[in-house]
Amino acid sequence: MTEKKEILVLKMIENSGNIKKLLRENLSYREISEITNKLVDNELLSYVEKKIRLTPKGKEVLAEGKHLLKETNKVNWIQPENQSRIKKHERNFIYLPNQTELDF
Repeated sequence: MTEKKEILVLKMIENSGNIKKLLRENLSYREISEITNKLVDNELLSYVEKKIRLTPKGKEVLAEGKHLLKETNKVNWIQPENQSRIKKHERNFIYLPNQTELDF
């Protein structure tokens, strides 16, 4: 059974995609290269004219493992954005913005 990370790499190579999706899945560049080398050793990928291509065996594994990529937990569909969230203040707190930070 192929794990989700390997299926993500296979799908990215099949679609000639960008590795940003892999980076969002918390894969490092090192892990991506290790997985790619492992897939080449398992004959799921091949190098053809300085390009990485899926082999027929790799296409079969990708077709069998596509169910691993679908997110069924609805809570994970939209990630909360916490960077711009403002901390709660006391009821009588008066906010005075910094005049140099104001842009109109």
